[in-house]
Amino acid sequence: MYINKTISFRVILGFAWKNLFIFTILATLVCIVYLHYGVKQVAIPFLPLGTLGTAVAILLGFRNNSAYDRFWEARKIWGGIVNTSRSFARQVTTFVTTQFAQGDMSEENAKTLQKELVYRHLAWLNALRLHLRREDLLNETCWYELIHFISEEELKEINLKQNKPTQLNQLQGERLQYARSVGLIDDFRHMELDRSLNVMYDLQGKCERIKNTPLPRQYAFFTKVFVWVFVCLLPFGFVDILHWMTIPLAVLVSWIFTVLEQVGHYTEDPFSNGINDIPMTSMCRTIEIDLREQLKETELPKPLRAVNGVLM
Repeated sequence: MYINKTISFRVILGFAWKNLFIFTILATLVCIVYLHYGVKQVAIPFLPLGTLGTAVAILLGFRNNSAYDRFWEARKIWGGIVNTSRSFARQVTTFVTTQFAQGDMSEENAKTLQKELVYRHLAWLNALRLHLRREDLLNETCWYELIHFISEEELKEINLKQNKPTQLNQLQGERLQYARSVGLIDDFRHMELDRSLNVMYDLQGKCERIKNTPLPRQYAFFTKVFVWVFVCLLPFGFVDILHWMTIPLAVLVSWIFTVLEQVGHYTEDPFSNGINDIPMTSMCRTIEIDLREQLKETELPKPLRAVNGVLM
């Protein structure tokens, strides 16, 4: 996520220079043909062009609003993940005790299980991040990040599965059942912890719905087509009115419309691992710090900081 209040000229130029170059060349050619060579037939009436521009602006507004709704929904879901993670860790550290233990279960056994459950939850968080960004398509070894939170045996087992976050929560459920069988939790506490796992499944499913259901392609595709038809016609509608001033004004208006189209394009997928996405890596680190503090750990990782205004 880009967090600076202003976007630097270097960033703007980085994704806009190609379009600026194209618009400048097109407007210059139209002006040369009309003004230098006197080919008046290249000019078109501005009235239909203005009507087209109004229609394109309305379509752009609808598309960008829909894209932002997707982004904001994704952010709210991850806000829910943050809150649910803290609640789950609190439940684990206060519910998993030797109060109802059977046999030779000691306080050390309870502490070990607490850490195992919390760390596996951290593995689930990071697996969900990798799953949503589909980082395994570029780096098949990305799942080895989880070795910090789960055992090598569990990691090998998880690597064989298609949906790794789902399987990690399945393991959580199995370990909670074990805790109930040895008396480290009672039935009521088991139900509460299991309810938290169901909430995590629900939040994961909402993220997957956004990731796997893109904005309808007819909106995205035809919005881009109509924008480019409009901006390519602009110099032809301006030239008989503005003459050589057609070049800067046509370039400016064309740039504005294409930037608005690109904003919608980059916003519609909040999990694409770009600079405009939900900062899931940073949020996972924040949750990790909070949960490990709940385990009374003192050697904690540092919060992630933005690099060049971008927080991943």
